[in-house]
Order: sequence, then C-alpha cells, then structure tokens
Amino acid sequence: MKKLLLSIAAACLFLNVRAQSDSAYFEVGMNAIRLVTMGVGDGEIESDKWNPYMFTCNLGIKRISLRFGVGYESVFRSELPSSANGQTSSDTSSIKSDMRFGLGWEIGLGKKWDVRLGADFIMAQRTSTFTSNFMGEANVAIENKLENVMRERGVSPFIFLQYHVTNRVSLGTEILWRFSSYTIVETDDSNLNSTTLVRNFEGNKRFLQAPSALFVSVRF
Repeated sequence: MKKLLLSIAAACLFLNVRAQSDSAYFEVGMNAIRLVTMGVGDGEIESDKWNPYMFTCNLGIKRISLRFGVGYESVFRSELPSSANGQTSSDTSSIKSDMRFGLGWEIGLGKKWDVRLGADFIMAQRTSTFTSNFMGEANVAIENKLENVMRERGVSPFIFLQYHVTNRVSLGTEILWRFSSYTIVETDDSNLNSTTLVRNFEGNKRFLQAPSALFVSVRF
C-alpha cells in the first residue's frame, strides 16, 4: 500500500510538472489610456503620473514571466516671423523614449484573474531643443540654440493585475515603484559666442506610480 501511494503521488507530481511545462504563451499589449493621452493639446504629459509605456509584450514559461515595454513620443512646433515677435522665427521640439526589461512571477487568482510580481530594468531619455533665428545689427543673421538632454537608468518593482476577458484577450493594469538616477546636459550655443556653454547636472528619482495604464493584450 505504501508503494502504491508513493507511486500515485509521484505520478501526480509528474503530471503537474508536465502541465506546467506545457503552459507557455506569448502576449502583446497596448496601453489604451496612454494612446488616448498622446497628442492632447500642447501641454507636456508628466511621466511621473502617467504610465509611459505604449506597447508591451510578455513571454510566460510555467510561472516565470519575461516582459518588454517601450514608449515613444515626439512633438515639433515652429513659430513664423511676424511683427508680434520682432520678425523672429523659432523651432521647438521634444522627444521622449522609454524602455524596460523585466522578470516576474505569475500567481493565479482564479479562472479570470492573475497577478505578476517582479522588477524591471528601466531606461529613459528626454530631449528638448529650442532654436531661434533673427536679424541682428548690420543685417547679420543670428541663431541661438538651447538643448536639454536627460538620461535616466534604474529599477522598477511592479505589481501587474490582469483580468482575462476571454482565453485570448485580457485587460491589465500595474503599480510601479521607480528607483532611478539621471543626468542632465544643458547646451547653450549661439553664433554670437566664441564658445558653447555646457552645464551638467545629476540626481535621483524615487516615486510610486499609480495604476494609470490599461493594457489591452492578446495572447498567442
């Protein structure tokens, strides 16, 4: 009897491991809220309040989750010369990019719900440029250019909650804790100056990011 019970237990363990080894999937998602907020007015969307990732993909093997996310946004505006601005033309541009690579552990909460716990390695860059052109004394063309580049690196623990609408389609949101360091380089250049002025800054960021994302995902 003892050998029979041990055999049954071993068979159950083998079937459980085999079932887990077969439970692999690939998932692609889009941040629906981030899609809506992009391009709304001329105001800058604060990355500390809004989830910056537009697209995400997730590879699940057993209960281990590997994920990747990316976000990108660019804005350009040009002001033409007129009597109101002293016949000055200017160009303003900004580019934002975000990437993350993460590892997590998936916990089932029932047939429709599951949660993933883990951490991401994050990278971000923010570039803004302002260029103005006007005619100075003796009709000499003058160009001033101010550029600001911020680079950020760090880690971000996460809690990702997911609801499976169907076997293939799901909705998810997440809470992020961001721990990062950053550098800022400001460059002031003008053809009136003989040298380019450069200022360097560095600092740290620590903040809790609310669940401001709604990822609509499709599983393959």
